[in-house]
Amino acid sequence: MRSTMYGRKNPETTIHEAFGRVAREFPDRNALVTTERAVTYAELAADSRRIAHHLIGRGVRPGSIVPVVARRSPDLAAVILGVLMAGGAYGILDVRWPVPRITRLLRTMRPPVVLADTAGSARLDEGGIGHSTFEQLRRTAPKAPAPDVLPHVPPDACATLFWTSGSTGAPKAVLSPHRATTRLFTPNGFLDFGEHPVMIHAAAVAWDAFALELWGMLLSGGTAVVHEDDLLLPPAIRAYTRDRGATHLFLTPSLFDVLAGGDIDCLGGLRAVLLGGDKPPPANCGKLLDAYPDIELYNGYGPVESCVFATVHRITGADTDTATGIPAGLPVPGTEVYVVRDGAPVRRGETGEVAIGGAGLALGYLNAPDQTAAVFRYVTVDGEQVRVYLTGDQGRLDDSGLLHFVGRKDAQIKIAGHRIEPAEIESVVRSLGSTRAVIMPISDRGGTPRIILFAEMPHKAMTELEMRGHLREMLPAYMVPSKVHFVSSMPLLENTKINKRELSARFGYHS
Repeated sequence: MRSTMYGRKNPETTIHEAFGRVAREFPDRNALVTTERAVTYAELAADSRRIAHHLIGRGVRPGSIVPVVARRSPDLAAVILGVLMAGGAYGILDVRWPVPRITRLLRTMRPPVVLADTAGSARLDEGGIGHSTFEQLRRTAPKAPAPDVLPHVPPDACATLFWTSGSTGAPKAVLSPHRATTRLFTPNGFLDFGEHPVMIHAAAVAWDAFALELWGMLLSGGTAVVHEDDLLLPPAIRAYTRDRGATHLFLTPSLFDVLAGGDIDCLGGLRAVLLGGDKPPPANCGKLLDAYPDIELYNGYGPVESCVFATVHRITGADTDTATGIPAGLPVPGTEVYVVRDGAPVRRGETGEVAIGGAGLALGYLNAPDQTAAVFRYVTVDGEQVRVYLTGDQGRLDDSGLLHFVGRKDAQIKIAGHRIEPAEIESVVRSLGSTRAVIMPISDRGGTPRIILFAEMPHKAMTELEMRGHLREMLPAYMVPSKVHFVSSMPLLENTKINKRELSARFGYHS
C-alpha cells in the first residue's frame, strides 16, 4: 500500500534547507513565541547560522552527533538548527531524566561537544560532565552575519537521535535521517496546515512528537507557541488560543482523555487536534466532534523508527461507533505500509505484522548492529526486495486500504504515549538486588493502564517506597511503576516461565 493518493512525491531535502526556504519567504513572520518573547524567521535563521559556524570551530562535522540537554525554548530551536547546519545530528536529552541515565547515553553518543541550557547545565554539573551552555554559545558565536558557506548534507544523512526503551534492558538511539522529517512537512505533506498555522509546542523534547510540533511549523511557515512548563493544562490551552491564535494541538490519547473528561471546551477554539502514541478513545473522540463539529480530529500511527507518523486518519463520527475501533489510517507521503507474514504481504483483511518502508525509515540504531538487523529487514513485494521496519504491531488492511491496529506480538507496552520495553525496567530492578522481576501493564478502574512491578527480593529488605525511590533515580518518571509488589518466589508454569496470570490474581488484579 503506497501513498500515491496524497499527490506527487515530495522532493527530498534536509531540514535546514527546507527551513531556509521558508525563512526567506517569511522573514518577518514569528517562527517561535512564548508568553514573553517572539522570534522571527529571519532572527532564527541568523542565530542558527552563527551557532553553526561556532560549532564547526568546535569540531562538529558531517556525521557528528551533538547531545543537547535542555527544555523546550526558542533558544533550543536555534541550537538544534545550528547543529544541523554544521552537518551534525542532534540528540536531545530530557533534563528531567536521572543523571545516571543521561551519563550512560552520553557515553553511547561519544560527542565532540555537549550543549545545555541552564536547567540542563545544572543536571550535567551533578554528574561532573563537561559541556557548553547556550549562554556561552551566544557570547562566543560571531556577531556579524555568518557567510552561507556551510557543509553539504545529503537528505539521507542522520539528523536526529530519538531515544526509545530497549528490549535488551538498555535504551536505544534511533538514527533518523533528514528526509524522514521533511517528507512530512514540505509541500504535499501529510496534512494541510492551512495559511499561517499556529501550533502549541508542548511535547517531551526527546520524543518524535517534538519534531511534529517544531518542524511541522518551521517547515510550513507556521508559528510554534512554546509551552515552557512541564504539564499542559486547560488554562494554558485557552490562553494560547485566545492570545497567540493557536490553531493546532497534538495530544496523546491519555491526555486527551483527561481533557475531554474534565474540560473539553478548552479545545473549542482550535482548528485541528492530532492524536498519536496510542489507540484513540472512541467515546471521547465522539464527544469532541459532537461538541465542536468543525474541529478536524486526526489519528496518527507510527513508531519512532518511521519518524512521527506512518499513517494518518481524519476521525469522523461514524468511526467512533464501529466495533473495530478508529482506523490507524492511510500512509503519509513517502511512506509504504505493508501487513506481512513470513517475509511477504498477506491478503487484504488478513492479520499480520505491520511493516513500514519508505523515506521515513530510520537508518538503524546507534552502535547496535544486531538490534538493527533484527527489525530492519527486507520483504518481497511484487517480486522486489523492499527494506522495512518490522514494528511488532499486529494489524490488517481493510478493502479500502485503511490500516487497522490489532495489538502487539510481544511484551512492549504504551503508557501515556511512551513506548516502554518491560525488559529495561526489569533489568534496573535486578540491579537493585532482585533475582526475578516482572512488569505488567494493568488498567485501573478508569481503564488507564498502569505499570505494576512484581519482584523477588530474597537478600535485601526494601519497602515499596524505597524501591520506587531508587527507580526514580535511574529511570524516567514515565517508566517508574505505579505499584510495587514483593514476592518470596515467582509462580511458574510447567515450562518454567513466570505464571503472570496467577501472579496478578494473587494481588487482586485481572490482567
